[in-house]
Amino acid sequence: MKEMSAIKTIAIMVAADEQYADQMLLTLKSIREHCALETAVDLFVLSSDLSHATKSAVNRLMTLPHHVSFIAINPRRIKNFPGNNHFDQTAYYRILAPQILLAKHIERVLYLDLDTLIRTDLTPLYNSDLENNIIGAVIDPGKALTLKRLGVPQSQANNIYFNAGVLLIDTVLWERHHISQKILAMMVPYPGRRVNDIQDTLNVVLAGRAKLLAPQWNVQNTILFKTYEPINNEYRQLFKQAIKAPKIIHFTTEKKPWEVFLNHPYMPEYQTYLAQLPADKRDQINIVSAANSNFVEPLAILYASILNNNDDNRHYAFYVLSDQLTARDQATLRQITARFNAELTFIEVDETPLTTVIQNQQILKAAYYRLLIPNLLPEIERVLYLDCDTLCLANLARLWDIELGNTPLAAVEDASFQNRLAQMSISYKSIRYFNAGVLLMNLAVWRQQKLTEQILAFIKEHPQKLKFHAQDALNAILHDRWIHLHPKWNVQSNILMDFIIAPTERINRQFMSAQKDPGLIHFCGSEKPWDKSSTHPYTPQYRFYKSRFLENNGPVPFKPNTGFGEHHF
Repeated sequence: MKEMSAIKTIAIMVAADEQYADQMLLTLKSIREHCALETAVDLFVLSSDLSHATKSAVNRLMTLPHHVSFIAINPRRIKNFPGNNHFDQTAYYRILAPQILLAKHIERVLYLDLDTLIRTDLTPLYNSDLENNIIGAVIDPGKALTLKRLGVPQSQANNIYFNAGVLLIDTVLWERHHISQKILAMMVPYPGRRVNDIQDTLNVVLAGRAKLLAPQWNVQNTILFKTYEPINNEYRQLFKQAIKAPKIIHFTTEKKPWEVFLNHPYMPEYQTYLAQLPADKRDQINIVSAANSNFVEPLAILYASILNNNDDNRHYAFYVLSDQLTARDQATLRQITARFNAELTFIEVDETPLTTVIQNQQILKAAYYRLLIPNLLPEIERVLYLDCDTLCLANLARLWDIELGNTPLAAVEDASFQNRLAQMSISYKSIRYFNAGVLLMNLAVWRQQKLTEQILAFIKEHPQKLKFHAQDALNAILHDRWIHLHPKWNVQSNILMDFIIAPTERINRQFMSAQKDPGLIHFCGSEKPWDKSSTHPYTPQYRFYKSRFLENNGPVPFKPNTGFGEHHF
């Protein structure tokens, strides 16, 4: 048997804001599709305002063995630097990144502009010998001999001006020579300053410390179109080789392939990637639930109701935290997701971390599985946890897209237990206590703050306080650290059936709004739609889904009748 090659890791960084999200995704897709099987990309995305949807699309493009890190850059550090319509402020992020990456033990990184198209494996470029230079870069044909104009001393004036769209950076030497500080100092505008932009400044500061790479690694438009006469015969031959077999196409100049620039030999190749963007951008919504055999039916109906209200711009991935589900149980759930081309993954849960939790005939260990989600799904940054006894009546994209920032959780206030935190002797700023049946979870923050460990420690140390088990434990640790969702996203039974009086007029208005326009019905409490005697207002809709998807096995999805349930209000 042939021995597998060891995986090599190469670090790549790009800089983007939401305006250039499409261009970033296109460049990343071209990187991934040409990446060698034995190479893993450690991707660093420098940004200040990328949306969750864009981050999710990046993560889906760069799945294992690749890894993605999003690094927030404070734009105020460069807000006064010069710019024009050819580049935006994110162009400066590359000068701030080496120090950050070195702190993460990244000693070499490849920077790429977002108007590049990758046509080969980048591993050989990444492994280039820099010969003790700080960076590696490719000549800029239009400015090749202009360093003297920028005030570079005569002793260094014979160095060649490079293009800054593809840079191989030795972060150790960069930091040792304080390159970021020198660039920042030079970019502060004052009368008589000769440098015009970030590329000029990089060339001035790094004069004599840049290794010139083969032009194949940054084939600019001026090379392709032979805009300028090469500076010598060596470069004449190198340009011919680059035109014949380009490895990175760089769409330099102000005309870009995503706008109007049509007369370019690699425009068809770029357009092919461009046409694939809608599918690449389609956001994935991750739904997690925990179930044993007794809850397979309501979970299947929940899936049917979610998928039937979905639109084509979202892809659903369902994760079942399995409590001894049988092959038949799994087949029941698969027949639902398969009809809608949704993903379904079963996860067997190691209950070792739950050895100290309280359980009884009503509350099994599976009720605590939601606490383990951050560790069970280590590569996922966000999930929507749903109890099995919920029913979807709206497109969940509106809920999924809520920005969480650095908050670990978004949830709906529990309509019944306004005094629960005080009863548990928890010191709090807000009296609000959330229901744990619908949780929009920021898993990256959970892991960073080790919240699962904190919650399990509370369960072990204070079992006498946990009347409502996992929900109490979650509130005990996360009180004052959650985003309050409108109750339409967890319309509890006592809200629908008028079993509770709202404590304030504002909350009462929210309850009335949730009754009129529910997003997720939560059959909490004793009223369950699978009981023959159920009088819950949405039992008819639950039973309709059951008839359509479980009993008749009908293959055709339906759109819910808007008249369903209207007579109940």
